[in-house]
Amino acid sequence: MLGSLRSGPRLPILIFAAIAGAAPLAAQEGIDGIATGLGNRFQQTQTPLTNEKGVLEAIFMHRFLDKAKDAGPGALWGLGGTSAVWLGLDYVLVKNLAVQVGWQNLRYDYEFALKGTLLRPTESLPLAVGLRGGLDWNTASGINKQSSGFGQLLVSATIADRVTVAASPAYVQRTPYQTDVWNVPIAIQVRIADNFWALGEFVPNKNVVPDATYQWSFGLEKAVYHHRFQLWFGNAIPTAMDQLIGGDLDGGVTDRNLHIGFNIMRAFDLVKK
Repeated sequence: MLGSLRSGPRLPILIFAAIAGAAPLAAQEGIDGIATGLGNRFQQTQTPLTNEKGVLEAIFMHRFLDKAKDAGPGALWGLGGTSAVWLGLDYVLVKNLAVQVGWQNLRYDYEFALKGTLLRPTESLPLAVGLRGGLDWNTASGINKQSSGFGQLLVSATIADRVTVAASPAYVQRTPYQTDVWNVPIAIQVRIADNFWALGEFVPNKNVVPDATYQWSFGLEKAVYHHRFQLWFGNAIPTAMDQLIGGDLDGGVTDRNLHIGFNIMRAFDLVKK
């Protein structure tokens, strides 16, 4: 069910060492002076905003599965173990409407979605609203292969062009262990400096098993010309909606222990402006 992709232990450090002092990407930097830095996604969850028309965005997410505390210094706190990865593409076909395709090596889970921005923030109303819906399809051998529909309401508000808070009430038809699951992930993004942000996410506990716990993550993100790089920490390993919303990865998320990972996003302007 799980691929064994590996990455050099110094990769997250090298990523951040290589990105000092570069230009931002206009298609991803949000609305200047109102919601600067609010792009297409936070960490696992999505923002209400789509990129500009004609922008194709490629997404690579990597999570080291070994827990930092258990791995210890001998295994570089989990950086040398197996990994969970997400590969995704997002294309804005028409203004405010994106087509999204992704694949996760946990259960070989494909995700197909449409995301639409209904309201973009303005100076008088720094609020964004969007809708997202689609289908997850588990295809790994040795498991119960299944598909699941999902839908999300995406809402965010920005305060003083500095702090953005967001909620994304979501419904999932079925997860690997549950059916008809509702949950409300929340996210926060804080602009530390131009093109540099701190982010956090929280997914409430669904009590799928007696000792189940919430999912959390924290990250630092830097924008570089046509790229976003994010160093990630947390216990929220999945990205596919049918595995994230139910909190039932491997039967249930029961450990708050810290994992390490990173996100890389690269945007391509396919339509000449």
